[in-house]
Amino acid sequence: MSEKQILKSNHIFRSSLADTKLYAVLSLFTVYELNRLNKFVRSPYFNKNEDLIRLFEVIDKAIRNGDAAELGRQELWVKSTLIETYNDVKFRKLCSDLLKLIEKFLIQEVFEENSLLQADNLLIAVYNRKLDALYNSAVSAAERLSMQYHFRPAAYYYYEYSFERNFYNLTGLELARSKQANIDQIAANLDKFYVAEKLRSYITMIDRQRMATHDYQMLFMDEIFAYVESGNLYEVVPINLYYQVYLTRKEPNNPEHFEVLKALMAQHLSRLPQLEAFEVLDSALNYCINRINTGDNNYLREYMEMSLMGIKNELLLVNGALSPWIFRNIVVTGLRLRDFDWVERFIVDYQYQIEEKYRDNAVSFNLANLYFYKKEFNKVLELLQTVEYDDPSYNLNSKTILIATYYELGEIDSLSSLLASFEIYLRRKKEIPADRRHHYIQLIKFMRALVRIVPADTVSLQKLYTRISNTEGVVNKDWLLEKIDALLA
Repeated sequence: MSEKQILKSNHIFRSSLADTKLYAVLSLFTVYELNRLNKFVRSPYFNKNEDLIRLFEVIDKAIRNGDAAELGRQELWVKSTLIETYNDVKFRKLCSDLLKLIEKFLIQEVFEENSLLQADNLLIAVYNRKLDALYNSAVSAAERLSMQYHFRPAAYYYYEYSFERNFYNLTGLELARSKQANIDQIAANLDKFYVAEKLRSYITMIDRQRMATHDYQMLFMDEIFAYVESGNLYEVVPINLYYQVYLTRKEPNNPEHFEVLKALMAQHLSRLPQLEAFEVLDSALNYCINRINTGDNNYLREYMEMSLMGIKNELLLVNGALSPWIFRNIVVTGLRLRDFDWVERFIVDYQYQIEEKYRDNAVSFNLANLYFYKKEFNKVLELLQTVEYDDPSYNLNSKTILIATYYELGEIDSLSSLLASFEIYLRRKKEIPADRRHHYIQLIKFMRALVRIVPADTVSLQKLYTRISNTEGVVNKDWLLEKIDALLA
């Protein structure tokens, strides 16, 4: 056996279940999903391979017991096939077959959750197999499910179009030429689906063009805008919402568009599935952020209230958890509104919605930010002085607060030491984007200039004020200017 073959063989036997794609996929399943998958794998309709059943059982047990790292490929092979001699090629094929079975399970899960898709497929099956005895019940089921379906995304109108198309297939050929068919309903529902999806895609295109150089093209948008503006299709929930989002993009300085969007969201947002409802909410939040960035602080309260609504409706939760960055944005918004008691209650009440591995960092950082705004600087030091966050963004923000805190307390030696260590950190952390690194270097440069100036030297202070004002991309720029203003007063 060659050295290369020996190394490969050693790797195979050292490799554990935890190193496989199967584990990477199945470890993300909940206990309830594993239970359903177990029934699926055992179903002879979907699987007749006993080796796959045994392989799944071994993996399922290891995941539930937390023993994945202790289970090697050879042991998996023996327990699955009951064959002692390990065959890597056949083992890989076995794992591949189980993955394909899992993919079928995932498809089936989606199918079972979509009652409209099931009804549509039944209509197709009845037509294809000419099952006349099932015609009335299949049509009645489709009509009933359509009426009962709560959500009204663009896809709803696609299924309405498909239902009408299948009704036509089932009955249209038997109609006399002179009798009315449902062709107008087919076309109307197709139009609703098409226009809604085009508007949704157009909004995405606008957003992406702001961040990318690619020149996207989309046909018929002028015709679609004209048709919607004529008053047609306003009753279609996604069209109404997406068109209003488009108007906030087109005319951001017209606050009426946002007010109409807010009213539509209050009335109709619950009629969209979670992903599409999130997209509309995210558009509204980004509008608020853009207005705030232009200096319109009236949108601070709007941003905070919409964010809270998104949390309560679980639109801003991912797998049931609140992002620490959304948490931070809400805290910062409350601090800028100087609603300190509310911010403290928010941190206390909502901290447990953050995933546990991020929670301590999020709480300590946001409490430190709160104490800084309240000018309780010693509490800031207690929270941040000895903390090194794993996440670079936390580190950058916490050091920014520490710099300001040392200055506020007049601890110039500690400030100088922090500025030096922070500069070294910035130059070593290559994963920090160059433009962002430059913004923090600017803060360090201007902070050093500020502490070197004698407070009575108003000429130098004024020059520094002008330099900072004329420099783009300075972290904590408003605070720096505020401190110089205080010295010039």
